[in-house]
Amino acid sequence: MMNLKPAMRYQARDYVVSALIFAGVNLLIVVAMVAGLLYFQVKTGTDSISYNGYTLSCTIFLFIYGLIVPRQVTRLCAQLGVCRRTAFLSLFPPMILAAFLLALLGEGMLGVARTVSAVHGGPPLFSDLFTLIYLGDTGSPTLVQHGLAALFGVAYMLAGFCLGLFLTFLFWRLNKVGCIIAALAIPVVLVGLPALVALFPTLFAPVIRLAVRFGRLWVTSPWWAMAFALVLALFFAGISWLLIRRTNIRAGSLSK
Repeated sequence: MMNLKPAMRYQARDYVVSALIFAGVNLLIVVAMVAGLLYFQVKTGTDSISYNGYTLSCTIFLFIYGLIVPRQVTRLCAQLGVCRRTAFLSLFPPMILAAFLLALLGEGMLGVARTVSAVHGGPPLFSDLFTLIYLGDTGSPTLVQHGLAALFGVAYMLAGFCLGLFLTFLFWRLNKVGCIIAALAIPVVLVGLPALVALFPTLFAPVIRLAVRFGRLWVTSPWWAMAFALVLALFFAGISWLLIRRTNIRAGSLSK
């Protein structure tokens, strides 16, 4: 029977401390913006400063975590005699804990900033992707909307982490030639496919219609947006597991 607790204990502290530091940096940005707002209002009478990149920045933060953390964790678990399945599954609870922590802290900052904006009488100083898309940039979210926004953020942070997980295990599994080919193919596909669709819209008309239909669902329903993020997370996590099952893992070292 798997025992995930020892494998997770190694990671949980690093995830939580990193998440707190990252949220603290975002808080400093918001505080600096409030100070800048007061300065510009005094100097110019304008108050148009706003910060709305929190959810996206958290997703990128956990994407980077997915790139750099799983390999060293898997190697250390191998050093301690932990099986691959347990090592792989142990990657997710600490990440989800950090994602919830970031999401809740973000909603706390959003609530405080909206309250300050309401008292000040100016536009919102702080927003997030969920609020901008589904609630608009005015008014204060309810407690239920805050909870839904936190779940939305966690879903996309999980998707970002799993994408990073897939990339790090993919390059770990490939040989040198395969790594070079993959490194060249990924940007070509990301840039080339949209270019082909733009050059030949008639040929890709069904794809365009499907993308437009999905985009409308994504914008109108946060549940569809979260379902899409979770499907992406499961897809990349599943491929990552298939990759790590056959990867030659050399045990890590407990000391430098």
